[in-house]
Amino acid sequence: MNKVFIVQIAGFLVVPILVMLIVIYFLYPMLNKERYDLIVRTNGTMYDSLLMDSLARMDSLMRVDSLAIADSLALVQTNEDLQNKSKFDLKIDSLQRQIFVLTDQLNDLTGEIKSQIDTQKKPKSATNVSEEAFKDRVKSLLNLEEDEMAPILDKMSSNQLIRLYKEAGNTQREKILRALSSDRAAKLISEVML
Repeated sequence: MNKVFIVQIAGFLVVPILVMLIVIYFLYPMLNKERYDLIVRTNGTMYDSLLMDSLARMDSLMRVDSLAIADSLALVQTNEDLQNKSKFDLKIDSLQRQIFVLTDQLNDLTGEIKSQIDTQKKPKSATNVSEEAFKDRVKSLLNLEEDEMAPILDKMSSNQLIRLYKEAGNTQREKILRALSSDRAAKLISEVML
């Protein structure tokens, strides 16, 4: 194929499309009158909103100027205002002293509370010893055979069984469940799952 032939085909395809676009551009207001009016109104309101924004800015600048004048007038005070201010300052000073005294008292109280908490924490070491003793007893109980363990487990309360079950390993848990009656084992499992 020849280059001239390709350019001619492209011209036949592109030129009509360009002509159609130009015709539609100029005829659009007549073809779709409502849409055209909407676009014109939207652009018109856009210019109006810009005008309103500029007027609002001018108004805010004028307010700032009036506030600056009011602030400068407020700086000019009479002797009575100064005397009232000094009385107010004296009241603030007395309140600050009271706050200082109260914070000292609060610090003393918190120190006492911390010392009481520290003294209450000391007995916890005794509970840790009882936890270790409990774990040793659990191990000795779980080392028994199922037949020997069954009467002991039947006499235990449900809270004790739950605690024992939670401390045991997987194989020991199976051993506990086999040693219990089916009703009691089901009850134990339902309480542990909650």
